[in-house]
Order: sequence, then structure tokens, then C-alpha cells
Amino acid sequence: MQHDPAVLSAGAVALSTSATVAALMAHLRRIGAVSKQAEREIYEDALLMLEEGQADDASGVFLAARDLIEQQLAIDKVSKGEGG
Repeated sequence: MQHDPAVLSAGAVALSTSATVAALMAHLRRIGAVSKQAEREIYEDALLMLEEGQADDASGVFLAARDLIEQQLAIDKVSKGEGG
């Protein structure tokens, strides 16, 4: 199966951006620049923006980006003892 270079490139950009934002959010939280609640709201807003913008994307790029954000939200729930 041959992969479309444009799709791979877009996927790589989306994943690296998601990872960078996750690292940035963790850093901002550690240094006290944002509260835990503000961090959660930022992730929820990002998730909503992705869901609204995905349209009929069949590449899986939006799904992968959403999964990364949902993982961050799940980590937050576990750290609060809300699930796991």
C-alpha cells in the first residue's frame, strides 16, 4: 500500500503540533502560568475546534489529532481521581 506524501505530511504536522501544544500546556501548568481548570478548558476548546473543522476528512489526520487531545483530557481525569 502506497501512502500519499501530502497526507503523510499533513498528518505529521498535525501530530507534531498536537504534541508540541501538549508539552507547552504541561510546561505552562508546571510554572503556574495557567490553572488546571484553564488547561482543561483549552484542551476542550481545541477538541471542539477540530470536531467542527474536520468535515469529511477520510485521511484520519483529524481523528489522530483528536485522539491526542482526548488522551490529555483522560490523563487530567485520572489525576483528579475521576476515572481510570
